[in-house]
Amino acid sequence: MLIRFNVENFLSFNEKAEFSLIANKERRLPSHIVKGDGVNILKSSVIYGANASGKTNLVKAIDFSRKVIIKGIEKINPVNCHFRLNIDNLSKPSIFNYEIKSGDKYYSYGFAAQLNELKIIEEWLYEIGSNKEKKIFERFINDFGKHEIEIGIQLSPKAKKRFDVYKEDFQNSDSLLFLSEMNRKSIDDFPEVTGFIDVFNWFDKKLTVLKPDSKFAGINFIGDDNEMSETFNSFLNVFQTGISNVTSEEIDLDSFDIPKIIKEDLTKNIEKTKAIIFEINGITYSLKKNESNEYKIKKIGLEHLTNEGNSIVFDIEDESDGTQRLFDFIPAIHELSKTDSIFIIDELDRSLHSKLTYGIFELFLKLTENNESQLIATTHESLLLDLELLRRDEIWFVEKEKNQSRLYSLDEFKVRNDKIVSKDYLLGRYGAIPIFKSFKALQF
Repeated sequence: MLIRFNVENFLSFNEKAEFSLIANKERRLPSHIVKGDGVNILKSSVIYGANASGKTNLVKAIDFSRKVIIKGIEKINPVNCHFRLNIDNLSKPSIFNYEIKSGDKYYSYGFAAQLNELKIIEEWLYEIGSNKEKKIFERFINDFGKHEIEIGIQLSPKAKKRFDVYKEDFQNSDSLLFLSEMNRKSIDDFPEVTGFIDVFNWFDKKLTVLKPDSKFAGINFIGDDNEMSETFNSFLNVFQTGISNVTSEEIDLDSFDIPKIIKEDLTKNIEKTKAIIFEINGITYSLKKNESNEYKIKKIGLEHLTNEGNSIVFDIEDESDGTQRLFDFIPAIHELSKTDSIFIIDELDRSLHSKLTYGIFELFLKLTENNESQLIATTHESLLLDLELLRRDEIWFVEKEKNQSRLYSLDEFKVRNDKIVSKDYLLGRYGAIPIFKSFKALQF
């Protein structure tokens, strides 16, 4: 679970900004929290703000730092990602820090990077708790300009010998994260370094970011997983999309009628068990490599019933934007209900009706009562500002002050639980709304 995230000198965030999912002491909606070691963690959060206030930049900061951890900073283009409205910030490091719960342990992990030079300046990993803080490792630049690693945990002689070699090899690796590199080494046989594995797997396997332009993230499950296919059909029926069934037709890659150069391009960088979604002549396909390294292509179809009760198959591109958006959310909700996952969704309400957006949060909170999943979303949908649906500490705002983004929670306002928050928000009592001059001043 995500407990807290801090970011500094990234896009519209100049000074340190903190987003927290630590619950306050109120007893309302107890199913919305997971009790932990000295801290109760919220399962959901919504983030409001005017256009260009910094909501998406908060999501980008999480997505960017996750990609640096998983892929490496050289695989990303961080040029001009610092806070550009202060000229001195070009030479200052950008800082990202997470506090997370992985299994029954709690960690603080972060790094500082000189983005314009693709350099990691500092890195740290601690195991934390209500009464303890144990250093797992710290990485810094010593007086000789070399990267130095201090291991804070007790290592067995065999593990120490191997880590000494890794540390020596790492001294000139200024563009690599030590956490990431250790997870590319053979460390599974050392139980004392489980913190390295726990934290990396949290970013790699638990945390998912969905952007507004992501499309059809879940259709690769259709046809492979009967439960997922049934889930799609059930959800699409509940949401009254008019789709009676989701179908898939498997096509052999060798017989697929596309130019050889396109086949080579599609298969070049595909990861095992991950799908590539592509479209040809308005028809959507999913290409996937299975565990046996075989390529499988599926054509996805959506059945509608005619007035006479016959089935007609439509392509996904024939559906509304809202229906297409559901193809991201349905597998997300399914995974949230089955596993301890964290989904961060930018512009949850895009192309969705207000009641459907409200229903997605209702459904998430109902289906995840017995697990530790989290749903965090940016939105403009004021219908979610309902203290019967969410707690005060689950509602956050982003506002621009002196051209930099500031984060704060509704909990700071100490509003009554019977307050109509949506009305007060639109009246500007909590800030984070658009402010513009009268349209009467426009001249054409």
